[in-house]
Amino acid sequence: MRQILQLARTVGCWPLRAPQARRAYMAAPPPAAAVPHRCFAAAAAAGPQGEAPKAAMLVIGDEVLTGSITDANTPWLAKLLHSRGVDLVRAAIIGDDKREIVEEVLRLRDKVGPDGFVFTSGGIGPTHDDITYESVAAAFGAHLELHQPTVDRMQEHYDKRGVELNQARLRMAMLPKDEGVEVLFTDGLWVPLVCIQNTYILPGIPRLFQQMIEAHAGRFRGPAAHTAELYTNMGEGDLAVKLGSIAAVHPAVRIGSYPNTNIGQGASENVPNGAYKVKLQFESRDAAALQQAVEAAREQLDTFVLAKPR
Repeated sequence: MRQILQLARTVGCWPLRAPQARRAYMAAPPPAAAVPHRCFAAAAAAGPQGEAPKAAMLVIGDEVLTGSITDANTPWLAKLLHSRGVDLVRAAIIGDDKREIVEEVLRLRDKVGPDGFVFTSGGIGPTHDDITYESVAAAFGAHLELHQPTVDRMQEHYDKRGVELNQARLRMAMLPKDEGVEVLFTDGLWVPLVCIQNTYILPGIPRLFQQMIEAHAGRFRGPAAHTAELYTNMGEGDLAVKLGSIAAVHPAVRIGSYPNTNIGQGASENVPNGAYKVKLQFESRDAAALQQAVEAAREQLDTFVLAKPR
């Protein structure tokens, strides 16, 4: 890998975009014009016709794959991004393997596009299997360097607790270093939020992950989505054909059907038990398109609106 990266720099095609970087990692890189590394401080702009910026989540850790730890960060992130107009389009879980991390980071960057966001969770601790920083750095041709502002915050943190800032802990301050890398801090935490090419490197501990994302949530926003709900006592098998036709005619609207799993188990949190068999959910960033799809469902299916309990 070191030889490949050196070759890329020698022929003048470094830094590379994600697809080129993958080729550099797998084989010899083709010549290409240099592209500056970037990490957007402002939110990504919406695409054509109010298209939302895309995001992807990469959970890193053998302990997640073995079931020793349950990933709580992906569902939390999905809800937060959705509320801010960003579409989470892919989530992956991989082990503590440098090659796999490099490949998956580049794959996800391709998936979300140049203005999208990639988030990683886990693998930034002090032990031998915490290799996320070095792996993400390798993906983008960066190197690691001791980050003194992080060291200073660590020193203050551990001094208050009477804990030694030893070499193992200092590994957590060895951060990617390259043009355009940002190191962000969160009030009350020493842990840095590193951003390289719109890829945000976060800890796996849910409390820290959530606190750090919330502190910088202004970076992640897109056009708001409009939603509507209808209910029916038809079974999914009975409404599937017509619902599929409605979805085909209204491609700008996401239409989902969700059976009421609380039937026979008492009242649910949102609606009384047994009040419906299936909930139909409509979502679009085009309010007019949403309304047309809802009206089509009302005309073609036996649906009703269910008032939420006060």
